[in-house]
Amino acid sequence: MVDAVTNKTSTDAHNDDAGETPAPEKPGRSASALVAIGILFSRLSGLIRTFIFSTFLGVGAASEAFYLATRIPNVLQMLLGEGTLSASFIPVYSAELEEDEEEASRIAGAVFALLLVVAAVLVLLGMIFARPIVGLLARGWANEDQIDLATSLLRIIFPSAGMLVLSAWCLGILNSHRKFFLSYIAPVLWNVAQIGAVVVAVLLFGVGDFAGTNEELEDISLNLENLGGVARVAAWGFFAGSAAQFLVQVPQVRSLVGDLRIRLDLKRKGVRTTISRFGGAVLGRGVVQISALVDLFLAGGLALGAVTALSMAQVLYIMPISLFAVSIAASELPELSRMTDDNKLRNRAQDGFGRIAFFTLFTALAYILAGDKIIGALFEYGKFTSDDTLLIWFVLGAYALGLVPSALSRLTQNVLWARGDTTGPARIALVRVAVAIVVAVAIMGIFDRIGTTDVRDALPTLFDGGDLKQDLRFGAMGITLGSAVGSWVEAILLWRLAHRTVPGVSPFHPAGRLVPGAVAAAVCLLVFRVITDDLWPPIGAALTVGTAGLVYVGTLWALRVPQANLVLVGPLKRLRRS
Repeated sequence: MVDAVTNKTSTDAHNDDAGETPAPEKPGRSASALVAIGILFSRLSGLIRTFIFSTFLGVGAASEAFYLATRIPNVLQMLLGEGTLSASFIPVYSAELEEDEEEASRIAGAVFALLLVVAAVLVLLGMIFARPIVGLLARGWANEDQIDLATSLLRIIFPSAGMLVLSAWCLGILNSHRKFFLSYIAPVLWNVAQIGAVVVAVLLFGVGDFAGTNEELEDISLNLENLGGVARVAAWGFFAGSAAQFLVQVPQVRSLVGDLRIRLDLKRKGVRTTISRFGGAVLGRGVVQISALVDLFLAGGLALGAVTALSMAQVLYIMPISLFAVSIAASELPELSRMTDDNKLRNRAQDGFGRIAFFTLFTALAYILAGDKIIGALFEYGKFTSDDTLLIWFVLGAYALGLVPSALSRLTQNVLWARGDTTGPARIALVRVAVAIVVAVAIMGIFDRIGTTDVRDALPTLFDGGDLKQDLRFGAMGITLGSAVGSWVEAILLWRLAHRTVPGVSPFHPAGRLVPGAVAAAVCLLVFRVITDDLWPPIGAALTVGTAGLVYVGTLWALRVPQANLVLVGPLKRLRRS
């Protein structure tokens, strides 16, 4: 979720003063950068939020209940929100803006009304059936006290899903008008509200022994008694932040849409087109989100800690996808939707694929080869132990095996959406989820028999730091390996479909030129993780990842890979101009 800082011209100001609707701006080369900046701030605030939660909640009964309660509304928000609206609403609304702004406003109002009704019904059902939902998803590790806590948290949080869906509608409007910064930086308010709530909760309830004890980590009742109040206040922060994220976007949306009328008008051609695409988009996006629920269901049957490990690993996994894939895909979709020439669309898409692959390939390497240093530097404080770091690194590393194809698929989907095809990506998403589930079910039980103690004993020279607090199991790693396999299947099938729709489109072609830089960076990561082993974790992580990043970019710059100029030459040119 994001928007871009745009300097208002005198003409814009005059239009605002006169009460006129500003015309859509011409696309700028910095659109994806503005999206990335907004996402960067929102993701950094998200990392701070995760750091606060990990410090005070750790990996235990209360944290499992909280993360389970937040995942379910997030799935609903993604099911009806950003991804679905990107596929169905933005192409229709963007095209209508070029022809008839008044009709575009009518379409926007009707879509808002439709989303409001659907979200309200689903939120109401979710609150009524909160307890059986929790009981189903937490069957493997929860006792009655945990189910009670998770149910109360879910009922507090569930209405947030409706507000986040409406916030995604705002994003669709703003992106179509080429206003990218506000809607993508708005989640900062969502994160800040949760951080503030946890700080207040700690002051009110305390957290017992700040460093954590074996008894506190292993005794479910003691953990819930000590940390349940913190989790409840954090849930109210989740609700307040969702409201703030939606409301902060409303004024700019109103200034852009003009005569906005919230009416459930299903007869307009643009609305019917949106609804017809909405079904395919919900199926495609819905399959992925149902997959997330299946992951949660599978994790609920594993040892205690699997849900928290899955949720925390996703925070880091999603960050590069958001920064380097969503930012490019979001800024390109309105422009791709306006293009009728296949050659122009192909060239624009290929440039985007190159930028996405350049950044995500290095990130995947860093997560796989130095993920423990990154996680330790970010989260290993308070109740978060070195065993938690070890578990989440393995879960994240398995995720990272599918990071590049997953990121490339975002823009490949947009190429197809721009051509009006939402059913093709939906069918492919079904295949992806089926593959991921089959692989996960086949191997997660095997990994759940492996614990952090086993890994430390098998690799004593690599994992000899920190005191053992609890023996955590690696079952969640089987789930993320399944996700990685599914991501590769989806990317390959999407490439084949996109190549038939727009001849010459090839998401993987730009990635081939990055291999020499990737090899050099991998060697550097392995060497520096040993050299920096005795340093303070934040310093060691910064030196390891930073040095490898410079080697990666420098190698590719020497080989004249154009994406390297984005990091080296581009900033120098802008500095000289300024």
